[in-house]
Order: sequence, then structure tokens, then C-alpha cells
Amino acid sequence: MKTLVIAIALCASLSACAGNNSSLSNDTLINNGDGTILSEKFKLQWQQNISKRFKNAEDAEKYVKSLSLGGHSDWRIPTKAESHNLFFSMDFGNSTAKEMEMKMDGSMWVMLDNGKLQAGAWDAGETCCIVRTFKKDGKGGVRAVRP
Repeated sequence: MKTLVIAIALCASLSACAGNNSSLSNDTLINNGDGTILSEKFKLQWQQNISKRFKNAEDAEKYVKSLSLGGHSDWRIPTKAESHNLFFSMDFGNSTAKEMEMKMDGSMWVMLDNGKLQAGAWDAGETCCIVRTFKKDGKGGVRAVRP
């Protein structure tokens, strides 16, 4: 009986975690089959594969400005919030990284609120809810986004 109560409490807790972020959890990702993934909810198109790692922001910026993928050349470095939303969509959304054929681990470049670029990785927290924390790194790949 005690195990059943714990299991019910855990399920309720996990449901509450996802429910608190329902605006993100109902995103659907679509593999366009051309090296890009579409986020239906946020109307963003993502680069499916992460680029090679860049040691500095200037090289990451050069890469994204020269990127031509899926018939588009208006790619950019995602904001930290956009990057987080993509991870959260994978954590609680209707699509998985495996289904989208996307590698989600590793350090990537993002644009901070102050307009500067920072490389880092999203680590999953150690609570019952999936809480992602951005851990800074000195270098990383690019997963470009548009528009």
C-alpha cells in the first residue's frame, strides 16, 4: 500500500511539472527531410545537425551567416530562451530527439539577453521535474534557427 501511495504521488508530481509548462509541452516538431526541423508552436525552423565545434563566437557567427540549408540562408544563432524551448519540447512535447534524428547533447552557442554569444550545454536537473540549467563552456557547436 505504501508503494502505491508513493507511485501515485510521484505520478501527480510529474504531471504537475509538465502542466506548469504546458505552453511548451504541446509543441510538435516536424522533420522536413532536408536537414531542418520545424517547431509548429513557435514557427521556428531548426538546423537538424549540430555543426562542428567553434572555439570562439566570431567563428560561430561566421558559420551561421554562411549557412544555406533547406532552401534558406537567413539562419542565426538561437537565443538562450529559444534553445531552452527546443530542449523542453523534446522533454515534454509530442516529438523525441530520436524521432527527429537530432543529437541533443553537447555544448552549443546561444545568444544571451545582452546580445553576446555564449557556448554552453543544457543539463537536466536532479529533481522529479526536468529542470534544465545552462552550463557555460568555452566552445561549442551551432544549431542554427530561423527566422
